[in-house]
Amino acid sequence: MARTRNDELHKSRRAQVLRAAADCFARKGIHQTTMQEICAASGMSAGALYRYFPTKESIIVAFADEERSETAKLISDLNSSPNIVAALAEIFPELFNGLTDENYGRLTLEVAAEAARNGAVKAAFDQNESELCEQLSAALKRGQAAGHVDPELDLDAAVFLLVALFDGIAGRAALSQTSDKARLASGVAYLLRNMLEGPRGANS
Repeated sequence: MARTRNDELHKSRRAQVLRAAADCFARKGIHQTTMQEICAASGMSAGALYRYFPTKESIIVAFADEERSETAKLISDLNSSPNIVAALAEIFPELFNGLTDENYGRLTLEVAAEAARNGAVKAAFDQNESELCEQLSAALKRGQAAGHVDPELDLDAAVFLLVALFDGIAGRAALSQTSDKARLASGVAYLLRNMLEGPRGANS
């Protein structure tokens, strides 16, 4: 009789490998980390790990899948709010806390460097960015129609700057840490409101 896969166990062990790999990559770098080190960090044998991920590249592409799921939740939260600017300002403190995690920042820089060299990795993360940009642009356009976003705002420029802001915060976290994250998150939320609402919103 054929064994059936325990989907919950498979999902849990897969996540276990990804967490271990992320820690190793952030600490040592992608190319300096061996699959044997990921095995040790995840508490798995080589045979078990290779059933989930045959290569480091497959692990990095799986990071892109996780990012896509997180992005989908962010967009869902924005779309469910009647005011995208207010929603961004409300969501941002929690988002900022994640972006400023030092390990996350280091991993972000490592993955970005790998994407510059590896076409498969670049394609996976490019798809994520394209989907995020499309959804942000659509949400901002709805905000303009509803009167919450400056009608003269250049949507393409605004989306580019938003994504650059998110990436920049994560990258900066790898280089310098701050204990006053709440203050910084409040400052960024203020900047977002002024950029998206425009002069009328800033003076209201």
